[in-house]
Amino acid sequence: MIDFNKGSRFYNCRGGEPVGMDDTDLRVARKLNLFPSITTLDKSFFKNEGLEKYAKNQLAQAAYAYPRMEHETEETYCNRIYQLSLEHSKKAANFGSEVHEAIDHYPQMPLNPDLYPWMERFGAWYDKNIGDTIAAEKVMVDHDLGVAGRCDRVCIHKPTGRRMVPDWKTQGVSKNPKGKKTPGFYDSWVRQLAFYAICDAKEQGVYPQQVPMVMSVVIDSNEPDDPFVKIWDDEEVKLAYEEVSLASYHYFRKRNFWPHLGERPSISFSVKQPYQNV
Repeated sequence: MIDFNKGSRFYNCRGGEPVGMDDTDLRVARKLNLFPSITTLDKSFFKNEGLEKYAKNQLAQAAYAYPRMEHETEETYCNRIYQLSLEHSKKAANFGSEVHEAIDHYPQMPLNPDLYPWMERFGAWYDKNIGDTIAAEKVMVDHDLGVAGRCDRVCIHKPTGRRMVPDWKTQGVSKNPKGKKTPGFYDSWVRQLAFYAICDAKEQGVYPQQVPMVMSVVIDSNEPDDPFVKIWDDEEVKLAYEEVSLASYHYFRKRNFWPHLGERPSISFSVKQPYQNV
């Protein structure tokens, strides 16, 4: 049988700096009162149809390209095909990791010269738009929701002077029938960014009156090009955080696990204070 399950990421938020714990199961999380990551929460509640379609397509292509060998059992063949189907996504993930690493060290150019054309195009945009970095690789904790996550960066948006939470994504950008590039900007992205932005605003003591700008930046992995940018508007951010709040309540209720509260609350729902006793 193919094991599709992987451990989840949780955070130990009890005293001191929050510590991330990878490949952790619910048994350990219960024992230590760990907070699930925003990614774990999102994947548990929201269906990603595009990702499911992609995974099925990769499985079908691998099965077509690699027939079963005589010595293979049904189980070993299925496992081999499954692992082969992951190759494309692993390559894409490796490229994305290299680009993220290069951005973290910009304006220093990466050690891999193959990335120079991408960083030259990205760097020209970065210099015009990204100001001082306020925080990098910071664990954000929402004690109202019982959820945590690692934010790539909090910085200043140069054109407006606003505090901002950006996110860099690599993507094989497709073209429409007219040849125009059409990157995808996904709901899961704004949910995660909204979570980070509101965590930051709560930490600064300005929520809900002020929330940092959130921006998704797509870098085409097919060829060097100018970044594709989407600034999510304030209403989109508000609605995304509402979805995260609803998902968190569903996540903990389904598991009867309330690491931030101790027990299931009586609920009077609001975005500012989702679990409010009445």
